Formats: sequence, C-alpha cells, structure tokens
Amino acid sequence: MFTIKNNVSKSIILDLEPQQITIQKEEIDSVIGYKNAEHHFSNIVNEILSLLTDKINPRAGYVIIDNINFPDKKSIQLNDTIFQTGPIVTSQLKNAELMFVFLATIGDKIEKWIEELRKEGELAYSYIADIIASAAAEKTADFIHDYITREMEKNNMGVSNRYSPGYCTWHVSEQHKLFSLFPKNFCGVTLKESALMVPIKSISGIIAAGNKVKWKDYLCDTCNVKDCTYRIKNKQKSNS
Repeated sequence: MFTIKNNVSKSIILDLEPQQITIQKEEIDSVIGYKNAEHHFSNIVNEILSLLTDKINPRAGYVIIDNINFPDKKSIQLNDTIFQTGPIVTSQLKNAELMFVFLATIGDKIEKWIEELRKEGELAYSYIADIIASAAAEKTADFIHDYITREMEKNNMGVSNRYSPGYCTWHVSEQHKLFSLFPKNFCGVTLKESALMVPIKSISGIIAAGNKVKWKDYLCDTCNVKDCTYRIKNKQKSNS
C-alpha cells in the first residue's frame, strides 16, 4: 500500500513502499543490449535488483490544473503560465479538461550509493546501478500515472500519455515553469538553475484527462530525440 501525505488544494503526494517498485531482470538486460539470455553482467544485475528496496524511497504526487488554454498549436497555458510544448505535445493534449502536473522520485539514497561505487572503482556495478535507478524512477512515474488513470476512470475520463520537458522538442529549461506550479519542496524535489532535478532520479511532466482524451502511442517517428525514454520503450516492445 501507499500513504497519502496530503490531499488539499487539488494536490496529492503518495509515499510508496519500495516493494511496490518492481523491475524484471529482462527489462535491464534489454537496456544494456542483451535479450533473453544470461550474460557476464547477469550476476551484477541480479545482485543490484535484490538490494533495490533498501536503496530507494519512492514518492510521487501531482497538482491538478483546470484552467487550461491553447494559445496556438505549439503551446499550452496552465493558469497564467504558458509552456512552449511544441506541436507534438500540444496536439496530443489538446482535448484536456484537467491537467495533472506530476512529480515522481526515488530519493537520493541510491545516487549516493552509485557515487560510492564509482569512487571504489566498481564501474560495472555503478553503471548498472544507474540504469536500474533510472528504471525505478520510471516505474514510480508509472505508478502515479496508473493512479491518475484509475481516479479518472471513476469520472468516465480518459488519460493521456505523460510528457516531460526535454522530450518531443519541449525544451528542458521549462522545468522552471513546471516547478512554479508545485508547492515548495514538493515530494522533496528541488530544481537547480540548470533545470536539473535534485534528487537526480526524478521525473516531472504533465498528463491530460478528459472525456475526449485517449492514450496514444508516442509519435517517435515524428520526433528527432534519439535517446528518449519512450522511444526506448517502444523499441523494447517491438523487439519482445
């Protein structure tokens, strides 16, 4: 189960149990270039996965915005803040009646451990631990996404894909605008001037909901961001 920390002013924070973040070895094998086979990193992957629950503190939350406008085909306005989301994101979210501005994190414990591994010269361990930490952050974002989906189903509303600054031509610098919509220190995450989140293994973005909103495949064929998480996920699905 998870614990709801607060539920006021259209915002909510969920404290998850680490055991709720489950990652299969095959998912990591795919990222590092192996498929359905044992390999020389297998023991390391298994060991780090077995330690994962002691290394993460998953937390996620959102703020609901119902004051939504679309000034043009490349931007979205939430309250008084205009985001230059680009044509892909804007087109996918144009039917929004509600916008969930979300934040998900696994805390900083694992990144401190990864840094210790690097300093000790355990480069293979630190490399794979970093991949697993990124996967855990995505799973935490999946959790809040699924939670929003279930809540909206109660109101007969559909939910969109999630989109984050830095993807689909939405510039990462707009993290600052996004964070202006959160209460201070929301989910224990802060933002550097460079738009880097602290803890690093955190994900922020927006999710639309509405009667005419539907989840759609990510438009990877029209986007030139080659290392996008969602492009990698789509590739993994096609190879499975």
